Amino acid sequence: MKHKTATHPARSHKSHTRNYRPGASPGSLELAKDEKITRVPLARLSLLRYGKEGLIEERHDIAITDCGPPETDATDITWLHLQGLPAPEQLRILGQTFGLHPLALEDVLHQEARAKIEAYDNHQFIVLNHIHRTDEHTLIIDQISFFPGKNYLISISENRDDTFESVRQRIRGMGKICTYGADYLLYALIDVIVDNGFPLLEELGDELESLEDEILDDPSREARNRIHYARRKLVLMRRAWWPQREIIAELMRDDGRFLSETTHLYMRDCYDHCVIVIDFVETYREMAYSLLDTYLSAVSQRMNDIMKALTIIATIFLPLMFIPGLYGMNFDTSSPWNLPELHWRFGYIYVLGVMIMIVIGMLIYFRRKRWL
Repeated sequence: MKHKTATHPARSHKSHTRNYRPGASPGSLELAKDEKITRVPLARLSLLRYGKEGLIEERHDIAITDCGPPETDATDITWLHLQGLPAPEQLRILGQTFGLHPLALEDVLHQEARAKIEAYDNHQFIVLNHIHRTDEHTLIIDQISFFPGKNYLISISENRDDTFESVRQRIRGMGKICTYGADYLLYALIDVIVDNGFPLLEELGDELESLEDEILDDPSREARNRIHYARRKLVLMRRAWWPQREIIAELMRDDGRFLSETTHLYMRDCYDHCVIVIDFVETYREMAYSLLDTYLSAVSQRMNDIMKALTIIATIFLPLMFIPGLYGMNFDTSSPWNLPELHWRFGYIYVLGVMIMIVIGMLIYFRRKRWL
């Protein structure tokens, strides 16, 4: 099976660097000139509210001003999801409505890629990295931010594709998620991010196995390039998933302020999945490095085989060149010791026969020595 060569098989989602104005106050929601271009169109906002009886309200493509904070003693769960890069004005209104800390909003605005968790007075701020594939080869890291509160959850994903549609379907179908609080909704979304890594790793594992067979059969330059692309993918995965294990572990150390005891058990299962994903990444990294060594060994072995064949050919032709060379320097017919076969009727055939017998004898000798 022939594989296409990818130009950029794995890359980060950042096309720009964080650009703060020197001297700007902390929590300033201002974009640099080169960043403003990437914030069009605005992030799409969807609202979903549910309770133990199931889905209560679901709206899409609404204005940020239409979303008010839930009542403190409300038993319903409100989930706000922003899809796409939010504009400063959207974040400013969101922060004023729900009392979100300006430093956290600043990190969302500038899309800080480092996964982290921070606790504030009435909410937490969690940043995770979601790896997804845009085409057959390219992997991209997207930042997903969460603001979990007592009876609400705000999620912000810079990817304009809907990552959490499966969770919405569970809510619409009155699944178990409806019987728990906002902390369980947070677990469900994190679980989607973690479990999305398994299909990517499965495909990468199949690719590495096919690469191994291809290298042993034909260590081509294309196979070498695919090894490097696979290593780049694994570096990207490791950089995204390794810190997230610590984030989930930090969530599990919650003293009950944000996570209930029931959700803590489910979060532990999510942590186990994250550990398995990282173990697969480390295993495939070792496999990729060993494949590169196998490729170099295969190329070296092929070179040795080529040199071996050329050496055998040169060795066989050495006596064949010696015989006519010796005879070609002795054409003095006055001496009986110079080319006596010159006057033989079948002298040419005799010389050819001797040369053929020498070649056959050398081939038999090389085969017995296992040089062939």
